[in-house]
Order: sequence, then structure tokens, then C-alpha cells
Amino acid sequence: MRRLSLRIRLATLTGCGAVVVLFVGAILLYRDLSGEISTAITTELQVRAADVTAVFVEERATGAPTAPVVAQIIGTDGQVLSPVGAEPILRPDELPAALEGEHVIDREVTGIGEHARLLVRPVDTRRGRVVVVAATTTEPLSAARSRLLVILGVAGPSLAAAMIGAAWLLADAALRPVHRMTREAATISMADPGRRLPQPAGKDEIAELGTTLNQMLARIESTVARERTFIDDASHELRTPLAVLRGELELASHDPADVEAVRVGLSSALEETDRLARLAEDLLMLARADAGYLQPGPQLADVMTVALGALARPPTVEGVDIEISGRSVLVRAEPQWIEVIVANLVTNATRHARHRVLVDVARAGADAKIVVADDGPGFPTELLPQAFDRFTRGENSRGRGGTGLGLAIVAAFTSALGGSVHADNGTPLGGARVEVLIPAVDGDT
Repeated sequence: MRRLSLRIRLATLTGCGAVVVLFVGAILLYRDLSGEISTAITTELQVRAADVTAVFVEERATGAPTAPVVAQIIGTDGQVLSPVGAEPILRPDELPAALEGEHVIDREVTGIGEHARLLVRPVDTRRGRVVVVAATTTEPLSAARSRLLVILGVAGPSLAAAMIGAAWLLADAALRPVHRMTREAATISMADPGRRLPQPAGKDEIAELGTTLNQMLARIESTVARERTFIDDASHELRTPLAVLRGELELASHDPADVEAVRVGLSSALEETDRLARLAEDLLMLARADAGYLQPGPQLADVMTVALGALARPPTVEGVDIEISGRSVLVRAEPQWIEVIVANLVTNATRHARHRVLVDVARAGADAKIVVADDGPGFPTELLPQAFDRFTRGENSRGRGGTGLGLAIVAAFTSALGGSVHADNGTPLGGARVEVLIPAVDGDT
């Protein structure tokens, strides 16, 4: 069945279900109709038997039967008492059971036909016990059963075929939008990620599928656009230090005898090499984050202690004071991760600060909160939504160093730790403010 199309499977299952339902319905209808007709015949025999009994016992007449019914009064010796001289309907071997109680016998009866029914009933009279016998034909029952079988035999397959055809048409109509989406999806490629699947009308499951697939295509398009932008920015960032490095080496090689020129060129080349190394390390770290390789281990880190250590190592920017305050808070993370987060935030803040950078570590509910603020001009308003995107830098920061990956790395590490990061402008120093929240663990002091 799995190799067949969905339309064929739906039609097949519908047909099987229709056959089962019609078969069960036909059996129930046949039994119900047969039972009703059979009960009607038996009831008529009971009425006729009562009439015969009243005539014989009480010698009074009752209404005439509504159908040809043969009735007899038979004694315990098998002789017909009424009508006198008639051939007994009841056979000698059936007489003992007839004297026990009322019951029905279906068999052939002479004068009535092959299909006949006898109702026998014992009655006690002043003359002793007698048996009342009423017999009539069951031909109407047999004829009704035959007609019903013919009708069911013809109508049943016809109804089943009609239901299969209707299921086929309904499945075709329901799956037609899926076929259109399939054909369109086969033509979409990464060269044209902006194309979308035809959206089915309505609000059913097929329409919901189309909406979901188009949303997925939109996410893919957005991802592809970000990757292309990332590649372009990375190429640009790599091109500049490589060009500078090549220029410095060429200048140094023009006059090897000029020791001072060679020293200056090599020193500049080393700076560009360090910049390339940092850029490659940052890109590798972001690639690991994208691949899901950044997973927190079982280690615990004291955010305050790590922050103090991180601030002791970076070179101090002249004229900018870095202040740290707060309390110790434990988080489940490698200390190097917290160090990278704090160092990148402080480095970014000192590039734009006028005089002060404030680092505050605190406990905020179930999280450890790290706030880094400066008194600089703050984030450009149009840059805030993309502050943590890769290679994002304001126009005023182009000449201040950096590659635009610092905040992106902060966001990657924070996300890997199950936290969140937010950037805005304002208090406490009036400039840029970045807040990092990381789930804390019990045991902080």
C-alpha cells in the first residue's frame, strides 16, 4: 500500500469501508425485515387459533380471518374434531410436543404449499385437552426475502462503486493544491530563494501546510541572506589586514639594509597577523556556535571573580576608568566563557566611552545579571535591532578597531548557556548599556 499514491489508498480504504458498512447494513436489514414479516405471520396464526378456540369451546363466532388460514381442532388421539372428517394437518409424531405447549412449525403442508407455517396450541376444554392448529402459507416471507436479496445484490455494489468514485474525486480535489505545491517546490533553488509556493485557499490542513512551507522558505531565504552578508563581510575584513600585511612585507623587502624600516614593517606585519589570528579565532568560535558545538559543561564559575580577572588583563584605554561592583554569583559555565563575555563587553564599551565604563554583577531572581555601561554616545538608534549581528558596526566606530564580532560572540555564548542579552541606551551612565542574564545556581554568596 505504501507504494501506491495517496489518492489510490484513500479510494481503496473508502471502498473497503463502504463494503463493510453496506454488508453489515444489508444483514441487519435482511434480518429485521424477515423478522417483522415472520412475526406478522405468527401473530395472524395466533389470532386465528384464538378464533377457532372460541368457536369450539364457547360456541360463539368471531371475526373472519384476514388471510387464507387453515384451522383444525385435534384430539389427543390425533383425530380431527373440527371440521369433522378433515385430514389432520398435524402429524402423529408432532402431537406429543403440541400437547406440551404452544410452538411454531415450518414445513410443507398439503393444500397450502411447500412454504407453510403451523401454530399449535394445547387447550383444556370441558371435553378434555385438545390441540388447536392454525396453518397458513409463508410465501410472502419467501418472496420478500428473495426481492430483498436481489435489491441488496444490485444496490450494494452500485453504492460501493459510487462511494469509491466520490472518494477518488474528493481525494483528487483535496490533493490538487499539494500537487501544485510539489511542482513549484521542485523548481525552487538556492539561486532564487525568494520564490514561494502557491498558497491554497481556505483554512484547512492543506492551507496550513502551504503557510508553514512558505514560512520555512522565508526563514531559509533570511538565513541565506545572512550567510551571504556574513561571507561578504568576512571577505572584506580579511582583505584589509592581508593587504596591509602584504604592503608592509613588500616595503621591508625593498631595502633590507634599512634596519629601522624593516623593524617598523615587521612590527606592523605582526600587528596585522595578530588581527588576522583574532578574526580567524572569532569566526571559528561563531562557526562552532552555529553547529551547536557550544555546550555548557558541569563546571561552576563565579561571575564576579571571573570578571575581576578579565578586567585585570586587557590593556587600559587612556582616559577611560573601568569600575566594577556587585556580588558573587555562581553559574553553570566554563570560566573561559564568562571571561570572553565580560572581556568583549568591556572592550566594546571602552572603544566608545568618553571617561567611564561601569561593570555591575548582581543576582536577578533566578539569573546572574551582568551589566556593562559606558558614558559614550550610545548605540545608534537604527543599529539597536542588529546590535548582536555579525560584523555590525556603526559609522562612528569604523576607525576605532574591532571587527564587529564581539557582541555576536557574547550573544552566542549567552545563548549556549541558556541566557539572554539585551542592548539599549540610557542609565546608569547615559551611554550604551548591555545586560546579560545567565541562569544562576544555588550557592552564591
